[in-house]
Amino acid sequence: MAEQPDSDRPDPGRPDLFARREAQQRQLRRRRWGAGAALAIAVVAIAVVVASGGGMSTHGETSKPVSSDASSAQSKASGETSPPLVRNATPQPDWKPYTGPVPILEYHVLGAAPAEAPYPELYVTRPDFHQQMDWLDEHGYEAVTLEAVENAWYRAGTLPAKPVILSFDDGYRPQFTYALPELRRHGWPGVLNLKAEGSDLYTSNVEAMIEAGWELAAHTIHHLDLTTLDATQLKEEVAGSRQMLRREYGVPVANFCYPAGQFDDTVIAAVEAAGYTGATTEVPGYATRDEPYELARFEILGSSGVTGLTEDLQGG
Repeated sequence: MAEQPDSDRPDPGRPDLFARREAQQRQLRRRRWGAGAALAIAVVAIAVVVASGGGMSTHGETSKPVSSDASSAQSKASGETSPPLVRNATPQPDWKPYTGPVPILEYHVLGAAPAEAPYPELYVTRPDFHQQMDWLDEHGYEAVTLEAVENAWYRAGTLPAKPVILSFDDGYRPQFTYALPELRRHGWPGVLNLKAEGSDLYTSNVEAMIEAGWELAAHTIHHLDLTTLDATQLKEEVAGSRQMLRREYGVPVANFCYPAGQFDDTVIAAVEAAGYTGATTEVPGYATRDEPYELARFEILGSSGVTGLTEDLQGG
């Protein structure tokens, strides 16, 4: 794809994305406080009902993820505190201007693949992931968000000497329970390419990731092959997913991820029309500034290990 003219890129004069991120996190904290207060009132009301003989059954209760503020309220009521920003969520003093290629790594599930898994190669064991993150750190790589890279590419922002983007598709539970603390150990944010419906993550999980400095990107609503959809369906999946995530989490959702890497010129046009800054693919290689809607990624598989990661980065 030819390089986009500067007029097609984000307005250089718009507010700095890191200032917006801090404002968004304050909004999330206020929302959590309000939800916690509402839950506390509900708990008192339930206690009154129980005390008066109404009773309450817990049979049939599930731990199914929700797309509301209920789980956020539960976290607040239980005393859970929001994690502070990781170091690389904001530019550091030693970062410098950079407009060159950047590797984007693509992960799915972190953990051992169960016997019945339809795509076992999408499972990366936790020891492998731990070793890969340590290898990156030991070899001078520093993870940043795609927003930070775009800020450097198009708006004279800065990046570390060896930037890398760690992207996580779909919204699997271990991305919160394992990837979040593992990346925090290195001071790094990730990019969560989230399905607007049907992920394994609770609302409070996603909020905690955002508050730690992670970027939230759209991955459609239903994870369909966008090249097979009519114009109405395509707009719903592309523009609709962004609207849903922005409304739910109060963040810009600047970037998009093509499900299964499937895209064509019609899909790219829909992504641009929806207001996204860029979009990631499954085309192997380094992402470059002149192809913002065809950003290449290295897919990390269960068979990759540190050796496969090294080969990707050195041969990309």
